[in-house]
Amino acid sequence: MKRLILFFSMCALWAGIVTAQTTNSASGRCTGDIEWTFDGRTLYINNTTPKKALVEMPDYDMTKNIAPWIKQKLSMRKVVIGPGISRIGSCAFANCTELSTVEFQSAFVIEIGWGAFLNCRNLFNFSIPVNVKRIGTIAFANCSALRSVTIPSLARVEDQAFLSCTNLSLIEIGDNAMLGKAVFATEVKENGKTVHKYYQGEIRGLPRNINTDNCEEYGLDREAVGICLKKSLPYTTNKRISGVDSDIPESLIVRNDTYALIIGNEHYRFVADVPFAQNDASVFAEYCKKTLGIPAENVHLCEDATKHMILEQELTDWLRDQISDRKFKKLLVYYAGHGVPDINDNNRAYLLPTDVYGTKPQFGIALDDFYTILGGLGFDRVTVFLDACFSGVGRDNEGLSIDRAVEVEAQDTRPVMGNLVVMAATHGNETAQGFQEEGHGLFTYYLLKELQDSQGMVSYGKMADDIEKNVSNVAPTLDLRKKQTPKAFTSTKGDSWRKYSF
Repeated sequence: MKRLILFFSMCALWAGIVTAQTTNSASGRCTGDIEWTFDGRTLYINNTTPKKALVEMPDYDMTKNIAPWIKQKLSMRKVVIGPGISRIGSCAFANCTELSTVEFQSAFVIEIGWGAFLNCRNLFNFSIPVNVKRIGTIAFANCSALRSVTIPSLARVEDQAFLSCTNLSLIEIGDNAMLGKAVFATEVKENGKTVHKYYQGEIRGLPRNINTDNCEEYGLDREAVGICLKKSLPYTTNKRISGVDSDIPESLIVRNDTYALIIGNEHYRFVADVPFAQNDASVFAEYCKKTLGIPAENVHLCEDATKHMILEQELTDWLRDQISDRKFKKLLVYYAGHGVPDINDNNRAYLLPTDVYGTKPQFGIALDDFYTILGGLGFDRVTVFLDACFSGVGRDNEGLSIDRAVEVEAQDTRPVMGNLVVMAATHGNETAQGFQEEGHGLFTYYLLKELQDSQGMVSYGKMADDIEKNVSNVAPTLDLRKKQTPKAFTSTKGDSWRKYSF
């Protein structure tokens, strides 16, 4: 700990003697496969491999091996990380004090190196890519303009990664993230000694291993953690005890020709949250990898997805641009989250990303457009599991598209392109309910139960029939006492889809 504190102090001193210069343009190469260009305001990091094969930025340091844009004292306000860049190198942007925005054009960034954004005191617009698996020591230390941080569920965050981010007021940490020492602490001087002050702001999510007894180890205040745990207790408790979560069958089959895009939208900015949606998505991802034998690199888990994340990072960067020869491959798409009708456009159905108002569904993703995009990708088969409803009422019976919980019957939207099979949680004006006893959406619970009982060896027809029977029987017994009837349909004629299997 003393070594890190000493290093942090030295870096701050070093930052004080660096002055940026104004230049119209500059360019160069990080490696043979990565080039950079600067236009006077924005620095672009570009992958130059022919098919954007994944490449890593090199590591830098503060003395001999300084990043070229830092060495040239470029006055950058924004950095754009291009497609196919999988790693941000150590100290790559350390002490870039005028940097305010970082934009990622790829969903494949999996690591942010040691000290990568150290002392970027004006950095305020930064969204950690959802597939990041590692955030290095002091990666964002002293980024005092940061207001909020969302840590992806599978990330490992090393010691003091967000040390002295003094203006943080909101953090959200995925269920399975792993934190090092003093990740969110702030260094202060008391009686001539350097001590740690713990983060006291809002916490919207925590890993399951963090509680009020051990939270200070990670730089988190006990009271703030207690408030978070109190709010999420019904969900976290139920998630731990569900039988479909803890007993996931493992298959010897490896399906290299199958891909899975999994979206779990639980926390929304402008409407009520969707209880259990992240647990729905993360557990379904585990079934894809363990029970269905889909390689981990073929499974994309996207949590609390914005419109940009869905349309650009996942449907474009990954599915369209990164996967070749799709003709002989299969795609599974899972979505748990809000859907809404546009009451001003004949109740057209929309998926609601986490950054869109429920009263403005036209800024979301129209369900018919979503199906058309999937059908046009050219996969041999696309299977969609949709744990959402389009009645304008959420899992907790709250109104989304209007101010009161009144169910609206959305347009009957069906795919018309490609070989698509859709299994949806509801039809008509029904509500996709939560199953609190199991910590899942009702539809998702019985989808997982079917995969568990069959060990993934089940026809689509039997799976659809079993899910419909179980959900329709249980739905009226839940707190909302509402009818819920899942449905299955396809873009092709006939019922040949019933014989399909994974």
